[in-house]
Amino acid sequence: MLLTGCQGNGGPSANETQSQPSSTSAPPTAEVSASATSSSGPEPSPASSAGPAANIPVPVKPALADENSKEGLEAFTKYWLELFSYGYETNDWAPFEAVTDPGCRTCGNLSQAVKVHYSSGGWIQGGTISLNSSETGFEKNTTGSINSFVDITQDEIVYFNSSGDEVKKTAQTPSTIGVSIAFWEDDHWVMLDFGSPEGT
Repeated sequence: MLLTGCQGNGGPSANETQSQPSSTSAPPTAEVSASATSSSGPEPSPASSAGPAANIPVPVKPALADENSKEGLEAFTKYWLELFSYGYETNDWAPFEAVTDPGCRTCGNLSQAVKVHYSSGGWIQGGTISLNSSETGFEKNTTGSINSFVDITQDEIVYFNSSGDEVKKTAQTPSTIGVSIAFWEDDHWVMLDFGSPEGT
């Protein structure tokens, strides 16, 4: 479903780690531990036939994803796909749109389809997109953007209506090669387009 759009001319969640107390720190008391637990917020609840996803954390951008390098571009692409997956699961597209060019037709078409489904009271389960590999020569094309070949898979997508009835299901996609087109703007990457290679 993700790789059904066309490019114009040229144009699954981050790991969070918590700091551990140093060996010189005093062991936490039960009161402190209870406070830390209560302040962590409600547990994330994935979508199911019982209801939509709730309390899903926004993927965290790794520092490497803001580096103008081959490794930085790959880290950004992985983060971008995590935001795409987050959009499917929560219908919160603001983080995704913040790092995506409005002219990305594939992105707009897919996110709009999801928004329409949620607007009717329904929700979605699954759809997590995983980046298996990324290859790029890290060379600017005529518009200054950089193309990468990416190998991705997307989990099964189940659509539920407002009553919790399954109304549609999209099978898991096998390993699929696509093309991402990103642009370095000031101090960060922006995804310009994403989809099947031209001519396929």
